[in-house]
Amino acid sequence: MSSVSEPSERARVALRIAPGTEHWSVADDRIGGAQSDSYSVYTKSGVIFIDPLPLTYAAADWFPAVSYALLTRGSHQRASWRYRREHGARVVAPRGSWHLDAEPDQHYVEGTRLPADFRAIRTPGPEFDHYALYRPGEPSLLFVGDLVTRRDPSTPLQLSPEEPKLTPGIARRSLEKLLELDIDVLCLSHGGYIDEDPKGALVELYERTA
Repeated sequence: MSSVSEPSERARVALRIAPGTEHWSVADDRIGGAQSDSYSVYTKSGVIFIDPLPLTYAAADWFPAVSYALLTRGSHQRASWRYRREHGARVVAPRGSWHLDAEPDQHYVEGTRLPADFRAIRTPGPEFDHYALYRPGEPSLLFVGDLVTRRDPSTPLQLSPEEPKLTPGIARRSLEKLLELDIDVLCLSHGGYIDEDPKGALVELYERTA
């Protein structure tokens, strides 16, 4: 059973984009058919899904042991509850997330110890309780949620529109924090991923939005 939190389309395949990391996407009917994206990371703590979208049952069976669903923001709950129900995944969401369909197994803030050495970086802009998730290593992975997006991989990166009640310019300051990181793969929740000079892509966006 799906919920209104999920797009109606299910991805049929997940493709490897880096060692231990896979990606899948759908044309999301909830946002006018724009691309939405999810990722999996294989770790000693099990398979971790980031902002998980629904997969066909055949594709989901590739992940028999989904241990966690990590969310960058509450509205990216997507198919998390399906994976909790069907695979026993623990759902981990930012503290302050609202309009969730169920209670997460864990809330986090910046500094919370997350599974598999993931690091939460608070990046307000799209909303107050918005986070990027960073996993150092080889490769180093940065999941930016809605802070940085694009309609599809053929279009330029865009900085998220800011929630009106937040301080003007706060999204760009959040982006500035991410420029301090070593990044091998930049993982967007909308618009795919960048594995060729991802840091340069963020610097270009930062300069363009000055």
